[in-house]
Amino acid sequence: MSIKKPRLAVISTYDELCGIASYARAMVRQLSPYFEIRVFDLDQYMFRHSSTRVRKMADKEVERICEELREFDCVNIQLEHGIFGKNKRDSYRRICKLIEAAPSLCITFHTVFEGASVNWKQLWQKLGKFKLKEAWSLAITTRMEHNLLGAGIYHAIRRAQTGKKASVVVHTRRDARMLRVLERLSDVHDHPLAYYSHEEALTYEQESRRAEFPLLKDCGKEVVLLGCFGFTGSYKGIDTALRALQLLPENYHLAIFGGVHPESIQKGVPLDPYLTELLKIIGPGRNWLDDVHGSSGKAINLNASVDELLKLAGTPHSRDISRRAHFMGPMTDDDFPRAMMVCDAVLLPYLEVGQSASGPMSMAVNLNRPVIATRTRTFLQFSRYYPGRVALFDIGNYLQLSQIIRSGDFRRRDPNSADDEPGTASNIATYRNALAVERAGR
Repeated sequence: MSIKKPRLAVISTYDELCGIASYARAMVRQLSPYFEIRVFDLDQYMFRHSSTRVRKMADKEVERICEELREFDCVNIQLEHGIFGKNKRDSYRRICKLIEAAPSLCITFHTVFEGASVNWKQLWQKLGKFKLKEAWSLAITTRMEHNLLGAGIYHAIRRAQTGKKASVVVHTRRDARMLRVLERLSDVHDHPLAYYSHEEALTYEQESRRAEFPLLKDCGKEVVLLGCFGFTGSYKGIDTALRALQLLPENYHLAIFGGVHPESIQKGVPLDPYLTELLKIIGPGRNWLDDVHGSSGKAINLNASVDELLKLAGTPHSRDISRRAHFMGPMTDDDFPRAMMVCDAVLLPYLEVGQSASGPMSMAVNLNRPVIATRTRTFLQFSRYYPGRVALFDIGNYLQLSQIIRSGDFRRRDPNSADDEPGTASNIATYRNALAVERAGR
């Protein structure tokens, strides 16, 4: 006699090209053997629209979801505040409604706001420079994010925990400690993002080839291929990777797997501002007064002959890396791990943005790839789960990055050396515990 699986509702973006949707798909795949799962996909056109009419439609959709949640044994909310609304008050209100309506729930926090007061020193500096709009934005953002989306949602969870099973999953031990001690939440679990099992990683390693990617057809065995992954936003630090590439020998190439985030696409803008910055680094043009002629190190002779000037015109800039930088475009869920497998190292030169986790970082470690990343709070916390697995460098220090790459001072562990590391099996166990599977059946 087969045992009926508990019914699990997952509330998230799902059919989207974004990190939250990608993780939700991975989690659903992992939990499907243990739960009967239905995903409530949050339509980002509707939920992030700024017009009053469409915002009301999103509110109606939340009400519909709340009604249907009564039919489920447990609910998981993938909580990245922005996917519930561009307006922070809308986001807060919708999340609280879902928390209240869920019969039993587990909330996965992808960003954890700490309680914080306004930075008065910074505020007064802006006021002193008559930057009134920036000062007002600073005060409002602090209040909204930390007091409403932070303390406000934590209060809603504490209230829910008095009458039903309401657990929390975060991605760092630091966040777990903060929620337990400072926010007085119970039933808090921590686990890094997990995407691929050991067996899946071996399969991708055996099947992945550079020949699968037409834009890498000129990257032979002699090419050391470095990879950056994810949307090409400024916080990804791809400019740091490109500046490091300029300092590396000709056989080092950088592949940029990703594209402009759909939310960043603007009407009438011919080229994304950050892409413009990257292209200037890749192909700096020719400044004849500052450049050198070939490799001789001599300044340009302004009395040079026409033939010499024509030859110079055809000589690339000494820092031109256009033949060694490859824009690969966005990847599907199946292409992403294959792309990582064909790279000799995964670069994550991110800026500090306060996120609690990184999908590309977890994917790379799950796939046993060599990883070089910046010393952000997120990556420092992540490294506690995987000691010795990630080579770290200071944010923006492209010289240090180039030296680490050139020296080979980063590791690819023995697949059998750390079987106790977090992975998909421990991730499944964490969620089964957080969702109280043994008590969820009716």
